[in-house]
Amino acid sequence: MGGSSATKRTIALALIKLSQTKAFDKISVQDITKEAGLNRQTFYYHFSDKFDLLRWIYQQDAFIYLNTEDVNIDNWEEQALKMLKAIIEEKDFFFNTVKACPDILQNDFSAVTKKLLFALFEEMDADKELLPEDKEFYARFLSYGCSGVLLNWILAGYQETPLTIATQLFRLAKDIEFFSYRIYQQDIDDSVF
Repeated sequence: MGGSSATKRTIALALIKLSQTKAFDKISVQDITKEAGLNRQTFYYHFSDKFDLLRWIYQQDAFIYLNTEDVNIDNWEEQALKMLKAIIEEKDFFFNTVKACPDILQNDFSAVTKKLLFALFEEMDADKELLPEDKEFYARFLSYGCSGVLLNWILAGYQETPLTIATQLFRLAKDIEFFSYRIYQQDIDDSVF
C-alpha cells in the first residue's frame, strides 16, 4: 500500500473506531486526526471534510464489490454478498453513520447500482429492443429500490442475513432477465401473426 493510500486507510480506521462509540454527527475532524495520530493538514490533504471521508470508506470497504467491470448477471449475487458481509463486519460503523446521514449511503449506493443495472440491461438487450432512455429509467428506478432495501436493512438492525439479501437481489436480476425475455418473445410472436 502506497504512502497516500496508507494514510487514507489510517484516517478511515480512526473514523470507523470512533463511530463504534460516538454518533457520527458528534465526531469532528479534530477527533479523527487525534485518533489517527495525524494533524489536520494531513487530513485535509486527503479529504475535504468528514463526509468526503465517509464516502471514501463506503466506496472502498463496501461498494467496491459492485463497482467493478467484472460484475454481471451471473455473479451479481456473489458480489452483493461480499458487499453485505463487509458491511456486517463493521455493522456499528454503518449503523451509526447511516442513522446520522442516510442520504450519503443512499445517493452513493444508488449511483453504483444504477451504473451496474444499466450495464445489466445493456447485456440483456442484445437485440437493442429497449430505448437508451428506457434503460436509464429502469436502472434509476431499481437503484432507488436497492438503496432503500440496503438502508432499511442497516437501520432495522441487520435482521436478515447477508445471504438472504444477496439471494433476493440475485432473484430480482434473474426475474428481470426472465420477464424481459418473455416480453421480447411475446412481441416476436405477436409480430409473426
